[in-house]
Amino acid sequence: MKRLKKVFLVAVLLAAFVLQAAGCTQQPAASGAASASEGTSSAAASSAEKDYSKHEKISWAVYGDEFADLNSDDFAKMWNEKFNVEYDVISMSYDTWDEKIRIWTNSQDLPDVAQWEYKHADGASYAEQGLVKKLPDDWKTRWPNLAEAYEGTVVGPLLEEQFGGTYFLPRPVFANNQPTEPLVTHQSIFMRKDWLEAVGAEVKQAYTIDEFMDIARRIKEEDPGNMGDQLVPIGNGINELPYIFIYSLSTHSVGANAFYKDENGVYQWGPASQDTLTGLKYYQQAYEEGLLDPEFFTGETNYQEVFYTAGASAFCQAAGMAQVALRFANNFKTNLDLEAEDCMSLACVVDNDGNYHGVEQTNYWGTLMFSPNIDDAKLERVLDILDYSCTEQGQNEIRMGIENVDWKRDASGEIEILLDEGITVFDKYYCIRPFYHNMYICSDDFGLVNPTYPQMFRDMSYNQYQEKYSRADEKTFDRIDWDAYFYDSDAMRRVSFNLPEEYAALVVAGGDMETKWNAWVEEKMKLVQPVLDELNAM
Repeated sequence: MKRLKKVFLVAVLLAAFVLQAAGCTQQPAASGAASASEGTSSAAASSAEKDYSKHEKISWAVYGDEFADLNSDDFAKMWNEKFNVEYDVISMSYDTWDEKIRIWTNSQDLPDVAQWEYKHADGASYAEQGLVKKLPDDWKTRWPNLAEAYEGTVVGPLLEEQFGGTYFLPRPVFANNQPTEPLVTHQSIFMRKDWLEAVGAEVKQAYTIDEFMDIARRIKEEDPGNMGDQLVPIGNGINELPYIFIYSLSTHSVGANAFYKDENGVYQWGPASQDTLTGLKYYQQAYEEGLLDPEFFTGETNYQEVFYTAGASAFCQAAGMAQVALRFANNFKTNLDLEAEDCMSLACVVDNDGNYHGVEQTNYWGTLMFSPNIDDAKLERVLDILDYSCTEQGQNEIRMGIENVDWKRDASGEIEILLDEGITVFDKYYCIRPFYHNMYICSDDFGLVNPTYPQMFRDMSYNQYQEKYSRADEKTFDRIDWDAYFYDSDAMRRVSFNLPEEYAALVVAGGDMETKWNAWVEEKMKLVQPVLDELNAM
């Protein structure tokens, strides 16, 4: 089978991480970042020479329910004094995030800086009407570290081309440590390794859907954890279960990936494919055989807690990243007195031919945008901060805390963590979350090399990316179709179905799945067909 060519790092690397990245092509290094490159050194020197004598107060709208005062503790002071700023932090919960941004933007009351979950139709309108600030035409030469991270998002330059300038800064998920090119999803399955061994199942990094179903049935029958009526072999809800049963078998079954070109270049709708039907049949089998929580569709249960607090499930679909693995491990130890190396493994589900299915993941999450009323001096200060956040030292501080307090370099230049084992700057102190979540480069990137996380979990995460990627071929894994991704029309806006909910409704409705699915597809095509007609007419 022809496999996709492996590329372990993104083609466009930040200059600050060139030496580190070279050491990570085989496996994430325990040392984290290496010495700064010449480009970063000169950028840092240039930043140090800038005049920050004027104090700036920056209003910054960040995603997250609760944040401490971003001006109060030692970590905040380190950055605030460096740039002579203070912050007016405005928190946004997920439920109100989009609504607040829309209201602020249209009323021309946007905070100086805001993070936003970019939506193309609104973004195009904001740029066209001048409701967000356009960056200076020469911004890429003035803030080179920021610019290199921006280029790696791909979507940033595409938007720039469409809008005739830079109005948005999409935030790169990976900038220096991209594990695969193209990107595969974070999503994997945390497994009770000890239970698999107890029922005689092999512990490995990938299982076909039939193997996975067989193991779940054996765990239900043998109940290796003696959980009795509390046992839920596959402990997840409507948003996670499709990853196991549908997306693992159908390349184009959800979201922005749902509209795709077939082998003849004609647009089709993925949820209407036979692969999606196959996945739905497995999903329904799991439900009817009692392998799922009978109330999985209510959204009332925290299934991660079922996994690592109650210890009542064998499998938990989640983002397979090192920081998530560490959280799971700490909970296993605290709640169940279990050691992660004894009880936890990470795997993915593939089709019965062993192929991984998916569509290339976009290399951005959220975007930064700026008030049209922000003055040039304040905007430049913000861009200075963002540029510094993209350097080696900036990333080290955001992810590991204060140098020589939380971490240091030993005589050979390697990173040594000064925090207690298993403790991160999240756990210890500091109002670090606004930086961690809302500065430019997403935390995922450093997670693959962050020495704060045990090597076991960094390896576990990295190896999952590689496992999925090694099993992808050109028939089961597709690249992003940017024409369809950015396409907007009245017809397209009417097909924003909540597919996980729709799939769950089909599963619990009872009766023959193929009959139900055919009727569902026929009904949905009344809205989908006009979109297909428009896409095929482009």
